[in-house]
Amino acid sequence: MFEREFLKIPEVGNCERDLYPVNEVAYRLGITARKVWLLISEGRIRTKRLDGRRLVPADALAEFIAGLPDGEDPKANAA
Repeated sequence: MFEREFLKIPEVGNCERDLYPVNEVAYRLGITARKVWLLISEGRIRTKRLDGRRLVPADALAEFIAGLPDGEDPKANAA
């Protein structure tokens, strides 16, 4: 018999992925897929290949976000 607890399968409604397609990365970052491809080509976002598809690991997305500068306005501190 198939035991859900033994396999530790997360509930569908609360499922986080390990790999994200470029379109979903774009949606999560609020930018275009074209911009994500540019970031990938610049080496700023790591990817993995699976069956010819380029996917972004969740930890690579988290690293990219953590490396972004804070949204502080440098002009505000100049006064």
